[in-house]
Amino acid sequence: MNKKLWLFCISTLQISQLVQTAPLGLFEPYDINIRLRKPAQSRFYVGALGEKSYTVKGYTSKDDCDDAPTVQVNPLQIYEPAQNLIAMYQGDDYNNSSFIQLLNKIAGGPGGGVSNFENGMFAPTGTFCVGQAALSTMYAAKHNFYVSGYLPFYFVKLHSVCWQYLGNNTLFSGSEIQQLADAFQEDAKNIFHLNTCGWKKHGFGDLTFLVEWQRDFPQLRPVLKSVQPNLRFGISFPTGSCADQNIIMPVPFGADGSISIPFGGSLDINLANHVDFGFSGQFWYFWDNEKARRIKTFPTQTSLLFPVVTPVIKQHAFVQNFNLYAQGYTLSRRLALKLCYQYWRKGEDILSPINPEFSATVANTAPQLAERTEHDVFIALTYSPKSTDFKRVFPQAQLFWKGSVKGTRAILASTAGAQLSFIF
Repeated sequence: MNKKLWLFCISTLQISQLVQTAPLGLFEPYDINIRLRKPAQSRFYVGALGEKSYTVKGYTSKDDCDDAPTVQVNPLQIYEPAQNLIAMYQGDDYNNSSFIQLLNKIAGGPGGGVSNFENGMFAPTGTFCVGQAALSTMYAAKHNFYVSGYLPFYFVKLHSVCWQYLGNNTLFSGSEIQQLADAFQEDAKNIFHLNTCGWKKHGFGDLTFLVEWQRDFPQLRPVLKSVQPNLRFGISFPTGSCADQNIIMPVPFGADGSISIPFGGSLDINLANHVDFGFSGQFWYFWDNEKARRIKTFPTQTSLLFPVVTPVIKQHAFVQNFNLYAQGYTLSRRLALKLCYQYWRKGEDILSPINPEFSATVANTAPQLAERTEHDVFIALTYSPKSTDFKRVFPQAQLFWKGSVKGTRAILASTAGAQLSFIF
């Protein structure tokens, strides 16, 4: 048994050389709701997962109140409906920038009623697409314990970015507005090292190891046939790419450089051997970590256009995920259809700038640090041969669809995907 366990660990580490919380609402590779059948004792499980978005939507609360109705917005507008281009220059002297000079020129002189809050407002729009491919391995030890490892590979793209002018100054013509947008993007790149256009990223996510205990307790009742609890605990290492501070709306491929502890539990109830009901809770605790981040340094600055990158300590909020599901089987139990509802909640993050020049009070008013929620539903169709003969390879397959329902300060992908696994 010890030899097989060592082989499992070595193979998992080799996979990590070849080839969290998942970005934009993708499934975690170890999400228990899409888990296929576990192996019998002293057997191995190897699986692969693929998932791709077909639409990505932004959600926020009306009037920036958590109790207000949820509204759907463009993904670049989940924190504010518009971005204040002028405020990016506030807090320091940037009068030599091409953007400010062009504003003053159009206004007929410095200020001129144009370089103000209202006329510096632009509404950004853009389109996201996201996907993942993930590998998983599992070894079934004695006494209903399982040891598993998971490594995802993500790709995210932001494209079709447009900055729409919202000011009401009649001096501006269409060509002048475009000149302003071009001058601002040049300044953002040259002065603030910030790309305000689209971008494309891909890379590995966080490598996760889990230890689980799961056991079936048969019930000698006419309807209630079995009860199956599951307890799990693990650790995720920051092998994933951190959020790129030089692009707008960056997406980390994991816990943004922090070690995290995923843990949770579930309870499944089988009725008449053909219907399952269950609920589960999954939680993540994150270590605080220090890295260079783009922070808010002036009260009127907006979330996509923070000018300063500086070392800060981030206290990551606790993440909670709750699930309710029902699953029905065919008479042969080879096919199963599952319906599930998911709720996510992330609390408020806290930043502590290392440099005393920057105010922690101002930095922590950034809207992306606030509480975030999301609601999802998904459907999964699973094929798993009814067999207890583990002398041969035991394949399993699954198709799934996941749809975003609503959320608060969240970008959520509606996705479709598939899984394939082998037990041997």
